[in-house]
Amino acid sequence: MINILATILLSGAFASADDIEIKELSSDFYNLELAQFTKKLPVLERHERQAERIAKKADCKLTSDIGWVHARVDVALEVSPQGRVTKVVPVDTGCRQLETYVIQHLTKFAGHDGAVKRSGDQKWYRQAITFRWPE
Repeated sequence: MINILATILLSGAFASADDIEIKELSSDFYNLELAQFTKKLPVLERHERQAERIAKKADCKLTSDIGWVHARVDVALEVSPQGRVTKVVPVDTGCRQLETYVIQHLTKFAGHDGAVKRSGDQKWYRQAITFRWPE
């Protein structure tokens, strides 16, 4: 029970990233080095189904191509010296609920020491998660 409460509180803290910070990171996002995870980040069919449910419920306007919806969420990751993702800031996609889902997903699977390979003193990295589902 305590773990569930802690998870809810943490996800709320990560999800409430300041909009000003998002806009600042969005301007030079593509200059950040691509984050390399030590283990493959799972984006399985069940994650795509959950992303689809979230996007449909929020009535997000996402791009589609030949009968498939494509949702890409770019994120900036703050990484500790130990390789732990300490903060996730999404680039604005127009679907805040899906961005929040990606924040929770990344903090769950990369929120432990050694999750991301660090290079030098760099603290911020970039990464993207792409979901797709039939229209």
